[in-house]
Amino acid sequence: MAESELIQKIEKEVFEIANKNGWEWFYKVHMKPMVKSANELLKLYPEANKEIVIIAAWLHDTAKIYAKDIIEFEEIHKTHHLESAEVAKDLLLKHKELTDEKIEEILSCIIRHRNSKDYPAKTLEEKIVTVADTLSHFRGAIYLIHFKFFPEHSLEQMAHEALAKLDRDWRDLKLLPEAPKLAETEYQVLKKMLESYLED
Repeated sequence: MAESELIQKIEKEVFEIANKNGWEWFYKVHMKPMVKSANELLKLYPEANKEIVIIAAWLHDTAKIYAKDIIEFEEIHKTHHLESAEVAKDLLLKHKELTDEKIEEILSCIIRHRNSKDYPAKTLEEKIVTVADTLSHFRGAIYLIHFKFFPEHSLEQMAHEALAKLDRDWRDLKLLPEAPKLAETEYQVLKKMLESYLED
């Protein structure tokens, strides 16, 4: 099976899981834009392994699309990188054309995509997956759907939390020297909008 066929097959599996469990909107709002961002970054860093990056991009949030509702979806956020790796491992083992080594590299990208203190992104592929995830936040509607997760929050809470997320996202973009310029305009617009609201 050619690389593109394998990637297409995994994309189809992810879409079917998301659609079956009521998370098609998340697939459209976040997962597709992330893969698009990953492909854009791969053009800037052609030495990276495309198959590892794109498969990890499709699977990085798989634990979330198994959540039974929005409450569980948000509850697993802090550990979703670990849970998604477990879900992804089961899925990847069904694809016999993938070597054990490649599966481990894909899983490492998933585990490290949050670039946390315990699991920092180290390899080029891990950094691309991390940055693609972050870049997609600037290109999708992630900053606009806060109330879907926290309907009880005030606008002030939303703005403060969005600003904190914005700063984390901007930090993670800097993992790759070429990445910040891809979202600088969006970053400045979002930051100005949120800060202006809090100043009023």
